[in-house]
Amino acid sequence: MPKMKKLRNSLNKYMPFFHAGLKSTLAYKATIYGWLVIGLVEILFIFFLYSAVYHNSPQGLNSIINGFTFYEIILYTSTSFVFGNAINSDTTWNIFVEVRDGTIVNTLTKPVSYRLRHLFTCFGQSFFQTFFVSFPLLIILYGLFIGLGYVNYTALSLVINVLFFLIFLILATLIKDSIAYLVGILTFYTQHMFGLNVLMSSIISFLSGSLVPLSYMGTFGVVFSYLPFSFLNSTPILVLMGKVQFKNILIFLAIALVYEAALEVLNHYFFSHCMKKLVVQGG
Repeated sequence: MPKMKKLRNSLNKYMPFFHAGLKSTLAYKATIYGWLVIGLVEILFIFFLYSAVYHNSPQGLNSIINGFTFYEIILYTSTSFVFGNAINSDTTWNIFVEVRDGTIVNTLTKPVSYRLRHLFTCFGQSFFQTFFVSFPLLIILYGLFIGLGYVNYTALSLVINVLFFLIFLILATLIKDSIAYLVGILTFYTQHMFGLNVLMSSIISFLSGSLVPLSYMGTFGVVFSYLPFSFLNSTPILVLMGKVQFKNILIFLAIALVYEAALEVLNHYFFSHCMKKLVVQGG
């Protein structure tokens, strides 16, 4: 009981940061509308691109290219876009702003973990984006594809896929924020964020399978599927689509947990080291 009380008190201490992340997302609804418009344009572009690719294949739209039918690749890329929004993290930017403005000094003097503070803020942002934006879109998307007969699932397989997808969603949020936090504390050394942020986004987009499925990359795709970046897109989506065998799902879950633990250890090391070299630009 004392341990449960201590855990509850610790959670209560960080809940204000969760609420702050939630409110910051609600305060900028126009960003969500802009994201939806841009997303629609991207999906239409992808639709026409793959339509041309499959039409020029030997069996037309009935072709299977790298394990995907035409409708499956459209479903994959559409899900990829929606999933990317669900695990979005502003931690890199938030840390950079604190360093730039000097407000990090006030933060570090508070009796809270700097890492957990940003993690709970991230979860607050992801909570709204996931349950009020991404999930409704995914329900509509998969309902449409299943209803039209473009993809087929049994009721049991769909339930199992969704449950494992939710687990991978939590792990993806943790890994994405861990990477964002690592890049953020690197700004303690560089005093600039733009280049690091562009590099991080480019690496994640390519190695996670956001641009194209990893199966399109041959041997490199197989290697990339075991890197932490694949858990930010490819693996969770393939699990949801039922393209990963049960035993492989368990293996990928174990690998994701190891990566998350390793990233947190790395973050702890870098944060402890950079505290000795912190130079505040403002304040």
